[in-house]
Amino acid sequence: MNFKQFSSNSSIINSTNNESISSLLTFPDELLLLIFEGLDISTILSLSDVCNRFLSISQVSLAKKFKDSNLGPSLVFDQEHRRKCNVEFIFEQFELETGRFIFIPKKSSVISFIHSRMILSPKLRKVLFTGIDNGANSDYKNFIQRSCTLSIESNNSILQKISTVYRIGRGSTHLKSQFNFTYSISDIPPPLTNKTRRGERWITPVRFECSPCFFYPHEPIEKILSRCTRIKKFIWFPRQIKPASATVA
Repeated sequence: MNFKQFSSNSSIINSTNNESISSLLTFPDELLLLIFEGLDISTILSLSDVCNRFLSISQVSLAKKFKDSNLGPSLVFDQEHRRKCNVEFIFEQFELETGRFIFIPKKSSVISFIHSRMILSPKLRKVLFTGIDNGANSDYKNFIQRSCTLSIESNNSILQKISTVYRIGRGSTHLKSQFNFTYSISDIPPPLTNKTRRGERWITPVRFECSPCFFYPHEPIEKILSRCTRIKKFIWFPRQIKPASATVA
């Protein structure tokens, strides 16, 4: 049962007797935390969208769920739809100051890409998360709505890719949520690498960060593209008037 069903069916919350009203908001945080921990992840996410207090308690509950269940995202990379690679992440910690979940790779992974003017830069193509239903109308349940281009020009450095997604929540269908992907780049091949190619770069994923609303539902990409197409039809572009050619007397 989700929170909306609970709130509409509960006689406690709908009671008209002020002396007997005992809503969830009157419960102490310790009791609410115990209640939240017994719920599934989708229900906890729904509760986190109710108010700021529920959001704070949901963050703690989700962190415990991620840690106990070893849940984490799977990041899918490729370069020109080739050289594909999946990297599994696990939960590391929850930063109370930033309100972000931090995930690190399950094991050390090094991904090989080519840096060349003739080849497009690699991309973070998908972020998959088993165990969470984000409402995406896709067999893959991709949590990002567009791929992210990764820079591999720098050598022996650590870079951070910051991007945003749009979610449904907090009274908006376009709630902006930011996520960060940190990775290191090196032009030195890892040990036991026999063959290398000119311009080859090795990316080592470091960590993935996101806020709770990153897991909120979002519209399928087909609906977003359809809406953008409808908007473009109403945009009027003035015609360019060619200058009249000079007449010869």
